[in-house]
Amino acid sequence: MSFLVNTPYIACYVRNEFLFDEQSGHGQFTHGYVFGFRAEPHRVPMFQVMLENGSQWARVPVHMICSKPCEPLALDVSVWWDSYSRYCTVIEFDFLRDHTVSCYGRDKITRQGNYLFTVDWATGGWSEIPDQHKNHHIISLDTGQWIAYPNNKCIWTDKSWIKPEPNFDWKSPSRIYSVEHLQEKL
Repeated sequence: MSFLVNTPYIACYVRNEFLFDEQSGHGQFTHGYVFGFRAEPHRVPMFQVMLENGSQWARVPVHMICSKPCEPLALDVSVWWDSYSRYCTVIEFDFLRDHTVSCYGRDKITRQGNYLFTVDWATGGWSEIPDQHKNHHIISLDTGQWIAYPNNKCIWTDKSWIKPEPNFDWKSPSRIYSVEHLQEKL
């Protein structure tokens, strides 16, 4: 695990305002491919992107990437939490591939999207505290924006067997499960 990891190759658009330090380019987009993920504590999930003109950009934040030209989402609606560590792994879960998902935002709006891949955190800090650990599921919303949401803000859809009954009031486990180091709640 490290702070820079491969992702599935995914076609995307980058908001041109990112390419011009948010001084110009608003409402314009450049086509490219996401191919990597960058983890830095106290920063939102960021990506490595190759643009159609051959330039490669690092540290492109999640709210500056979309699957199709669209209106931007506020940063605090695009992602619930900053990166938890410099150490992460990226996986495209076969079980979640092609699943649609309802994502409950900080603005109390539920948005529909499709699963792309998951970032999981390790090595120190919040990532090691049971009731604080979060995945970042990278989702492409039906409206085009990309978001990074934790498990407890996503309800998955599979008409063959899942019968959605969202419960966003569940509590995260606070216990460390270990047979060698028996502990109660932290």
